[in-house]
Amino acid sequence: MKSRRIRAALAVLAGLLSCAGNGLHAAESALEKGFVSPPDSARPWVYWFWLNSNITREGITADLEAMRGVGIGGVLIMEVDQGAPVGPVAFMSARWRELFRHVVAEANRLGLEVNMNNDAGWNGSGGPW
Repeated sequence: MKSRRIRAALAVLAGLLSCAGNGLHAAESALEKGFVSPPDSARPWVYWFWLNSNITREGITADLEAMRGVGIGGVLIMEVDQGAPVGPVAFMSARWRELFRHVVAEANRLGLEVNMNNDAGWNGSGGPW
């Protein structure tokens, strides 16, 4: 009688351990899959410096497609000076805003997110200081 209970208890324990092992294997498998093919929410973002109004429609599309191609999830645009010659598209001009709308449309097409930085000291909003 006692040995029957011990065998039954061991059988239950073996079943529980088997279930736990399967769950652990499934969790490890999901983790491995997540590293091999991360979800969109885990894709990194990059700073995207627009150098002193030197932007074009074609360049925007090429940059975003290249970023998407290497797994980038989003961009933080910063219009910066950094000593580059002034380009043809003045910051916040009608053409600049048109190109920014193009960025948003292309980002939507490619599944990317877009943010715009605006802080003092850069040509987007900074003063002579």
